[in-house]
Amino acid sequence: MEGLLIKKEDLEIALEFYNINIEDYKDKCYKCLDDINKNSELKNKINYVLKLLYSNESEQLKLLWNESDLSRFLGESYNKFIHNIILLSGYKIHEENMNKYNFDTYQVLAHKNRVRECLINDIYNRKLEGIRLSQLLWGLYFISIRLIEVGRLQFEYCNNKEREYIKIHIPKGDKLLYNEVLNSIKNSKKQIKKYFEIENYEYYCESWLLSKDITKLLDSNSNIAKFQQLFDITEGKDAIKDILNFVFDLQQIDNYYDLPERTSLQSKIKDLLINGKEIHIGIGKLKKIYKKG
Repeated sequence: MEGLLIKKEDLEIALEFYNINIEDYKDKCYKCLDDINKNSELKNKINYVLKLLYSNESEQLKLLWNESDLSRFLGESYNKFIHNIILLSGYKIHEENMNKYNFDTYQVLAHKNRVRECLINDIYNRKLEGIRLSQLLWGLYFISIRLIEVGRLQFEYCNNKEREYIKIHIPKGDKLLYNEVLNSIKNSKKQIKKYFEIENYEYYCESWLLSKDITKLLDSNSNIAKFQQLFDITEGKDAIKDILNFVFDLQQIDNYYDLPERTSLQSKIKDLLINGKEIHIGIGKLKKIYKKG
């Protein structure tokens, strides 16, 4: 069964496309692909998953966010490096989509860099055997051009059949400097119109960074506190999973006493968790005063 699964002769091209020059990583890719090609049943299952993931069916992607892996498609004990192969298999589609949207050099480089992060960070930062399903799905958002990056923030086009809106995402890494955030929102308007062809929309953000439970821990002049002030915020779902992921770089932990305290925020959140306090995600709607830029 032929499908979207990357061929061995194209693997080097895909790795070069995402600027991955790590020999160890390349070896893992070729080994995994060889193992897949030796197992026709597994290969057929992967091709089915590829067609599902690259069909632009956003509802299917939403459902997969609730799962930890692809075991219901591939079986309980599959090699998790297959996630990497599945994401790399989309490089041609990514290139075609960026050309279709007439991306400028800035967006092309940003997209390639973000997918590269999805492909390698779990392997070398978290020391996992393969990237998490969440990283595979996040990479697919870039490949399907659901996101653009403008300065400090990322902007996702969303359409729930009733209205179009923009969801703000905050890439991990650099400090969340207030002026950079404002400039990003201001400059996003032109880019959103250019690439998504919409003009009348609201900005939303759903994040642990908007948690009202976190607000209590912050200095009013902190970057996070200032970011929160840009939004009208309502309480969302439990944020523990996101807190462990984005604050502590952990998927799970059995004992909160074992959480690291490398930053003051980690220390304060750790105290909350140890004392059984709930932490909820904040759902923010950008205030009109900031929409105007």
